[in-house]
Amino acid sequence: MSSLYRHVQNEQMKIYSRTRTWVMLGILVLAIVMMALMMKYAMDVSLNHAFPFLSLSTNLTWLVFIFSVIIAGDSVASEFTWGTIKLLLIRPVTRSKILAAKYISVFLFLLTLLLVLFIASYFVGLLFFGLSGTVNEPDAFTNVLRAYGLKWVDLLMSVTLAFMISAAFRSSSLAIGLSILLMFTANSVVFILVAFKYNWAKFLLFANTDLSPYFLGGNPPIAGMTLGFSVTVLIVYWIIFYGVAWLLFTKRDIAG
Repeated sequence: MSSLYRHVQNEQMKIYSRTRTWVMLGILVLAIVMMALMMKYAMDVSLNHAFPFLSLSTNLTWLVFIFSVIIAGDSVASEFTWGTIKLLLIRPVTRSKILAAKYISVFLFLLTLLLVLFIASYFVGLLFFGLSGTVNEPDAFTNVLRAYGLKWVDLLMSVTLAFMISAAFRSSSLAIGLSILLMFTANSVVFILVAFKYNWAKFLLFANTDLSPYFLGGNPPIAGMTLGFSVTVLIVYWIIFYGVAWLLFTKRDIAG
């Protein structure tokens, strides 16, 4: 376990030693400020409390998606691109631990981005909108946490998919490009399949990543789908994604 911890630390150092990581974090904070400026001065939106703005900040999770997918897609593939994979494999640690350390680091980076979005949105909302409005703060805080939690599930599956592609094909561009393409097209594909009454569409990943209908009201994409069904489908996909990444990373020759 201690060796895994050390490798996670090493992977975290790799992520945060790169200028692009801090640029991503800076862009995320800047986007929050720009959103507040537009809502206060350019749009007809009346907010007088930080919590409503904090809730609306979930609209910026698409940036979290892009940035975390970039890190996930580059995590394994870059080691092959730069030839550093051989330096990793000569260490007295199994390939399984190396892969696990990389995935945990990607997972932690995703959480960090969401935490930055959450904290920065609160303080920016506090600065621009204050706390003068009448809001049931415990309920509002619970609703915001629920919204962030639901977004996290969606993001985690997309990031795991990008991580799998990175490990399977050793191509950062393929992992990042395909994941972003699916982000913009998957929901439309699911909608079309549902419109044509293809009931098997309920087994598709992106028909189940949005769990909000089960918590916030509304109907699931296909009648008969339940929270238990969607969670089960997501778990199965997660196991498949990580299993494929593990199988190809641990069993394939590094020169292959």
